[in-house]
Amino acid sequence: MKLRAGQSVAIRSVCFSVSFLIAAMGQAETRRATAASYVELGDKLSREQQFDRAVATYDLAIEFAPDFAAAYFKRGLVQRARGDLKAAIADYTRTIELVPNCAEAYENRAFIRALQQDSDHALADWAAALEINPRLTTAFYNRGNFWLGKQDLDAAIADYDKVLQADPNHVMAVNNRGIAKMRKGDTDGAMADFNLAIKIDSRYAEAYVNRGLIHLQLRRRADATRDFARSIELRPSLKTFIDSRIAQFTDQ
Repeated sequence: MKLRAGQSVAIRSVCFSVSFLIAAMGQAETRRATAASYVELGDKLSREQQFDRAVATYDLAIEFAPDFAAAYFKRGLVQRARGDLKAAIADYTRTIELVPNCAEAYENRAFIRALQQDSDHALADWAAALEINPRLTTAFYNRGNFWLGKQDLDAAIADYDKVLQADPNHVMAVNNRGIAKMRKGDTDGAMADFNLAIKIDSRYAEAYVNRGLIHLQLRRRADATRDFARSIELRPSLKTFIDSRIAQFTDQ
């Protein structure tokens, strides 16, 4: 009888352990579902530019599911939007720890590191992002802008070319490639890119400004005036910049 009683206790113990495990799994799934709901609400608040409330909502998601990578990534986006770059980097780093193949987390961290003049780490992150996803156009575009800022014009053009291979209608890449060509002295190539940018998006004000600058350099004043007028019509805030460039050209 004692043996049978012992067996009965053992069976009950096993049944309790299995039931406890099932209950725990159920609780984990419930907490993760709750976290996902908070992330969805945080996304809504972010779209409404209620950034502080969005961060607080992502915080709640992480309390419910500390390993929920999406909450860290989305919180990183909002931290960047509200200017807390250190917190954004920490969130992207945690995202990468949880999901090592998240190319977008590397790309976003690279962008912030470039803003902070941390060039070596930014380039390493862009390289990692593109190794994971060789077609991540945002990485090529942002790295192209980085090279443009560093006056490495050939590297910038190469990255913009990669963007346009994947997305031929990426108007900002076309425009910025035109800027790089203009700085290289390739007036014809730059003009072709600005014309293409305007063809892609006839309301892209920056392309009119840049094409107007080429017309100004070539002393085509009527064409320059027409492009400058169109750009100001589309974006009045450009007038101050245009006036300063015209003054510089007049003083030469």
